[in-house]
Amino acid sequence: MTLQICVYEDHQYGQFYPITSTRPVATMRAGILPLFRRAERFFDDYPLCLAVRDDVAGLVAVEHRDYPVNIIKRNPDQAVLFLNGRIREFADLPDLVRGTRLSTVFRNQGEVVAVLFDAEAVDEIGPVASPQDYVTLFHDQRADLAEFDTLATLYNYSWEIMGDIEKEVTADFRFLKSKVTGSKGGRVHQGSYILSPDQVYLGMATEVMPLSLLDASNGPICIGDNTRVEPQAALYGPCYIGPNSVVVAGKIVSSSIGHTCRVGGEVEESVFHSYINKYHAGFIGHSYIGSWVNFGAMTTNSDLKNNYTEIQVSVRGKPTATGLIKVGSFIGDHTKFGIGTLLNTGINVGVCCNIYGGGLVTDKEIGSFRWGDGPPWTEYRIDKALETVRRSMERRNIVLTGQEEALLRAIAEGRESDRGVIGF
Repeated sequence: MTLQICVYEDHQYGQFYPITSTRPVATMRAGILPLFRRAERFFDDYPLCLAVRDDVAGLVAVEHRDYPVNIIKRNPDQAVLFLNGRIREFADLPDLVRGTRLSTVFRNQGEVVAVLFDAEAVDEIGPVASPQDYVTLFHDQRADLAEFDTLATLYNYSWEIMGDIEKEVTADFRFLKSKVTGSKGGRVHQGSYILSPDQVYLGMATEVMPLSLLDASNGPICIGDNTRVEPQAALYGPCYIGPNSVVVAGKIVSSSIGHTCRVGGEVEESVFHSYINKYHAGFIGHSYIGSWVNFGAMTTNSDLKNNYTEIQVSVRGKPTATGLIKVGSFIGDHTKFGIGTLLNTGINVGVCCNIYGGGLVTDKEIGSFRWGDGPPWTEYRIDKALETVRRSMERRNIVLTGQEEALLRAIAEGRESDRGVIGF
């Protein structure tokens, strides 16, 4: 059986706000690769495409150019496998898929994890179709579909993704290493220190400067192309630093830092998406940070209560138990923090906020487009916010696209839509 694989977005994407205000769960990251690309470990020979809500489709198509978005092309003999973009552990799912020749729904505790359409079932759809055509087929044929329980699990909240950083960096490192012959081999200057060098990958034109430390004794370190690790910076694996980034003095532990970031101070068990400036001292721990976020000097978050009790996070106004005693911050795209900002344990901060004043922010959740040094927050007017967005992007030679501007305006005006989400 040959497959066309479609990784899709379901209706639970709102449980990952504010990160998913501007992206689907499948393009979030725990390790080196976005979540949807983990399917390549188990279905390596088959092409991938993405099905996402209309609001973010244009942005996803630009960021992940190699993967078709909201269009499925298949050969006449191909079955089509829909994989939930929230899959956490694939477990027995790949074997179950390969072991059936029938159109099948795979569930875990009642939730749909995957749907397989056999080649004969999709003949009426044709070789080029939208994901919604398959949703219609699913509901038309639902009574005839086989169903299997699977041990494959799903993510439900951002802190679960954050909690898998060490495991996923290690798994991605092994997968990518199996695909690469040799190392690109950046330049390691005399006077730097590398522990367990066989567990370190350096991209092309990457430099590791004197008096820096790469300690891979507890897990791999992968550093992308054209990245610079400056003196007095220490990286502790498992850890990923994306291409075109700079790591300045400080300590990064068990984290996944995306491309084009400037990172210093102390970062622990956190995901930075891309284009993030944390160039100065201050601590960010057990957090998931969206793109284009700026941390002023000494901005610091709490990730542990003084009484070591479980942390609750407010997601879209709903207090939610995490089951964890270490949870930091979840911060949406284009949010900026002034110098000395202190963030409370388990805080959610929305898209395009400007927070300053140097005091402790005690709120559990701050909506998008908010401005000020504490409650009551002022509305951050959309035109003013977009001016700042454009300026920060121009500093990286990036132009704000019409699709992204339209999405930010929709968020500011409360016009977000779930149109295009897959409803199996």
